[in-house]
Amino acid sequence: MSSSHQHGAVEARSFDHVPESERGGSVRGQAKFWFMVNATLITAYTGAVGPLFGMGLPATVLAIVVGTLFGTLFQAFHGAQGPHMGLPQMIQSRVQFGSRGAILPIAVAAVVPIGFAVFYLQTGGGAAASVLPGTFEAWQLGLGVLAGVLAIVGYRLILAAEGVIAYVMLANLVALTVAAVTVLPLGDLAADGSWSAVGFLAQFGASAGYQIAIAPIVSDYTRYLPSSTRSAAVSAAVFVGTVCSALWIEVLGAAVSLSYPDLDVVVAIGTMGDAWGFGLGTVTMVVAAIVCLVTAAVSVYSGTVSLLSGAEAFKAFASTPALRAWTISIATVLVIAAALALPGDVLLSFSTFLLLLGYLLIPWTAVNLTDYYLVRRGVYSVSDILRTDGGIYGRWGVRGMASYGLGVLCMVPFVSTTLYTGPVAASLGGADIAFAVGLVVSGTCYALLMRSVDLASERAQVSSAEIATGRLGRTSRPSDSAGLAEGSPA
Repeated sequence: MSSSHQHGAVEARSFDHVPESERGGSVRGQAKFWFMVNATLITAYTGAVGPLFGMGLPATVLAIVVGTLFGTLFQAFHGAQGPHMGLPQMIQSRVQFGSRGAILPIAVAAVVPIGFAVFYLQTGGGAAASVLPGTFEAWQLGLGVLAGVLAIVGYRLILAAEGVIAYVMLANLVALTVAAVTVLPLGDLAADGSWSAVGFLAQFGASAGYQIAIAPIVSDYTRYLPSSTRSAAVSAAVFVGTVCSALWIEVLGAAVSLSYPDLDVVVAIGTMGDAWGFGLGTVTMVVAAIVCLVTAAVSVYSGTVSLLSGAEAFKAFASTPALRAWTISIATVLVIAAALALPGDVLLSFSTFLLLLGYLLIPWTAVNLTDYYLVRRGVYSVSDILRTDGGIYGRWGVRGMASYGLGVLCMVPFVSTTLYTGPVAASLGGADIAFAVGLVVSGTCYALLMRSVDLASERAQVSSAEIATGRLGRTSRPSDSAGLAEGSPA
């Protein structure tokens, strides 16, 4: 890294542009990284939603597959934006929402990963306390502190840790799969044709929402790839990595929840491992604690990047190691406190949390991807994005904000949760199709509103030093200037 942004082993960059001289890594490494992002036992809770509605294994698995594929498409398309623009995910929203208007989706994107970190600590703490000395609370505290330290050191250490642990988790998943085939009554489960339209939609929504919830952090990590990296290759790496781990663990979660209906899903996985032998249950809990530690670090890292992206639009400041350290430390303290205070009914809390995430993130992802792939087609001015006044994009992107708000409002009648059920959802027997409504309404609204914008004039203002062509994934990079890296006008 350049001397101005490398302070020992600690990363200094947060919301700012990553110049070509600091990039590296490979598409294959990204595939391992995104496999690990989902490869935690908390993912098993997502697969247990269908059984809560009385669904059998075949119907639950079908809903998991369809929902996961659907949700991951959006996540993967966001991945291509990172190498192209060299920016973290949420600051890119300044194009559609304006430098200050972007605070709407950025606030959600800051809460989402930090919220996931809470569940990672609870799951990891519970797994460790079940097989190792120490209380549940002590393990949550210890894992939280270590996750904070890992996040402060930054991207390179996180990527290295994920790369190593990916092989450990893969071996553990293979062993758990063998145990499931040996111990669980899979024949009886496969013969259970129980079906529920409401349950299918709930499982579909949970699986899709779990994947879409990762969308706000994707470019935070793909931005370190060289700008010459093919967009299709990046999207494929993100898609394959997350789909493989999500499907594997969610299906496993569905099977164990049906086999041990009276047990917590993670406890049930440990019980199954112990029944198979070879200490698999104990090993699984230890591996789960380590994986939850690393993924909690990923979540805190991205949550604070989003937070700083929003704050910088109101008062310009430089990204420094001290700023990152303080922000991550504060976020870590909040995550630990929330994990310690979380109610015991994890599954119900988590399923509700997933639904709420989907409601708030789908309109944003619809606007962002519609702009990137259909409206502006990847032709952006990075230097203007990094200006606190928004440059050519302005402070308030009324069209993006209106499209997002309309999408959220239109979703309300279709919402179905334990907290609120909209009138349309009630008339459908509790079936939740709010995600589809938000996606279509926000994306369509934004595309229509942008027809009145003179994009040719806007493109003419984008420096020729920043774009060589409008083709996605093929852009020459801005110079490694200090002004651009610090978020000032180029």
